[in-house]
Amino acid sequence: MSAHQIVVIGSSFAGNLITANLLKDIIPATSGKTFKVIQIAPTDEFYFKIGAPRTLINPQSLPLEKSLVSVLPHFEKYGAEKYQFIKAFVKSIEPASKTLKLSTGEEVKYDSLIIASGTIFNNNLWSTARGSEPLRAELAELHKKLPEAKTIVIGGGGPAGIETAGELGDLYGSKKDITLYSGAKQLLNALGNKNMGTDAESRLVKQGIKVVHGIQITSQRSEGGKDVIELSNGETKTVDIYIGAVGDKPSTDFVPTEWLNEKKFVKADGKTMRVEGAPGVYAYGSAASYSNGSIMDVFMAKKAFIETLKNDLAGKEPASRTNNVYKKVQSDMQFVPIGSTQGVGIAFGWKIPSFMVRMAKAKDFMIGQFPKYLEGTA
Repeated sequence: MSAHQIVVIGSSFAGNLITANLLKDIIPATSGKTFKVIQIAPTDEFYFKIGAPRTLINPQSLPLEKSLVSVLPHFEKYGAEKYQFIKAFVKSIEPASKTLKLSTGEEVKYDSLIIASGTIFNNNLWSTARGSEPLRAELAELHKKLPEAKTIVIGGGGPAGIETAGELGDLYGSKKDITLYSGAKQLLNALGNKNMGTDAESRLVKQGIKVVHGIQITSQRSEGGKDVIELSNGETKTVDIYIGAVGDKPSTDFVPTEWLNEKKFVKADGKTMRVEGAPGVYAYGSAASYSNGSIMDVFMAKKAFIETLKNDLAGKEPASRTNNVYKKVQSDMQFVPIGSTQGVGIAFGWKIPSFMVRMAKAKDFMIGQFPKYLEGTA
């Protein structure tokens, strides 16, 4: 009897976490069938992008070797009959034949399909959606230029932009001309509690960072070893380094259009992660329509998704559930380090003291949690 093939697209937080749980927990608990997990991604390395701001700015403190690791030793231990990794881009999905077409020319059949492809950015500093080598190349270029750079601009007033500015402020302070363009009315503009953004800005300004609101960076190009940026107010600036920390979008170009919503997220049931109108297909993580895009959301939804997979792989009727369903947290949840000794935070709507943000995240960007995503325990 041929094995039931479960294909997982993606090797970041969602893809690796559910692959680990399939191999460790879900499949062993499902009797009467044999299964094989095939994981497909453009890289077999897992980038701990939670710590990216520190890896970008202060690699001596958090080197890439610690925040980019191979997934293979964690999963290949289950044996070739249970797990296979294919390094490739998925080019298309053919639902009728349940076939994936890959950039290598291969075709892969699936019985169950999990789309956990995450998001992709304009640059390669924040993800491995285009593979590990573009990440390494851009990081090497940044690290080469950073010590001598005099003018640095960060684009984006969300957590990544603030954390990157905070790392620069921690390391260089007013020794360099550093400007953060929020592109909005204030920092952390998506949060309901506007005091969070005000607090973050005050801390950055004390570090020597300039913060500009209401102006977006519309384009960027390299010219003569410098970065030329166009601003929404019509200005053009030439700086030594520009770091874009905004503009992520779902990495779903390969997904059939009927499975996508108008924003190109995979249409997934918000309680079970099942893709609408596609039995045996699921979307998990930031590529899914139910998700708020955060890494915290990945493990908040894990219990519900595991329940779904256990039910469906066992051949039970995929009926609606009232227990073990995912419920999106509606209140503000954010921990934003500003350098290694401070930060701003809010949990379930309650503001968190700076010292707690330092202990929870600012100290080491939670690098100790990294292995848990490959062990399925996050």
